[in-house]
Amino acid sequence: MVSYREKLEEAIQRTIEKGFEQTRAEWLFLDIFNWSRTDYLIHKHDEVTQTDISKFNLALKRMLSGEPIQYIVGFQSFYGYQFKVNNHCLIPRLETEEVMLHFLNLCSDRQTVADIGTGSGVIAITLKLLKPDLNVYATDLYRDALEVAEENAQYHLQDIHFLEGNALKPLIKKQIKIDGLISNPPYIDKSESVFMDDTVLKYEPHQALFADDKGYAIYIDILKNLPLIMNDGGFIVFEIGYQQGEKLKSIIHHLYPNKQVEVIKDINGNQRIVSLKW
Repeated sequence: MVSYREKLEEAIQRTIEKGFEQTRAEWLFLDIFNWSRTDYLIHKHDEVTQTDISKFNLALKRMLSGEPIQYIVGFQSFYGYQFKVNNHCLIPRLETEEVMLHFLNLCSDRQTVADIGTGSGVIAITLKLLKPDLNVYATDLYRDALEVAEENAQYHLQDIHFLEGNALKPLIKKQIKIDGLISNPPYIDKSESVFMDDTVLKYEPHQALFADDKGYAIYIDILKNLPLIMNDGGFIVFEIGYQQGEKLKSIIHHLYPNKQVEVIKDINGNQRIVSLKW
C-alpha cells in the first residue's frame, strides 16, 4: 500500500535530486488530482489507486524532463480565472495581469478594443469578463493559438471577435476602428536566448517569444499602422521587456512627435508598460 502522502514525498525527493524546487512537485501533485491543500490533508493517508499512480508517474516524468507544469496539466490561472494552455501559446505571466489592469482602467463602457497577438486569449477574455460592455477583438497570426483562445472564450461564455492575421492587418482589412489597443507581442531579441531558462526555450513557442530588429519589429509594425485603425482620443498599451521602455518611447516620438508616452514600472520595479494616448 502506498498513500498519497508517500507518493508526494517520493516526488519531492526526485524533484530535489533533479535540481528543481520542491514546490514544483507539490504544485504538480495538486493540479493533477485537482485538489486544494485541504483536499490533500483529507486524503493524504488514503491508498493511491493504480490509475492515479500511472497518471501521476507520467506527469512527474514530464516535469522532471523540464516541461512546464502548465503544459502538463493543460491550464494556467490568470487574474483568478482558469485558461487552457498548450505548446501553441505562451504561458500567461503574472506581470501581464498588471498590463491588463492598466489597460482596463483606461477603458470606458461600450468601447471597441483589440488585443493584438492574443495567444491563449487571456487578456481579451479577462477584459470582457471584468467589463462586459466592451466590444473586444483579438488577433493572432497563428491558427493553432487562435483555436486555444476560442476554446477559452467558449469555456468562459464570452463573445470575442477573433481574427487571424499578422498584427493589425485583419482589422485594417475589415476597416475596423478601435478606441483601445493592448498588445503583449513577441519582444525578445534572439541574442538574449543565452540568458533564458532552458524550459522556456525548449517548450514554449519561439514565435511568441522572439522578434526581429532587436525585439522591436512587431511594435514598429503596429505603430506604423495605428492611423488606419485608431479613433481619436484612443489609447495604446504595450507590454515590454524590462530594458525596452526608453527605446520604444523614442521610436514612438520619432513616428508621432506630439504623442504623450508613459513608461510604467511593474510591482517589481521593472519597466513593464508603455502607454500612449492617440
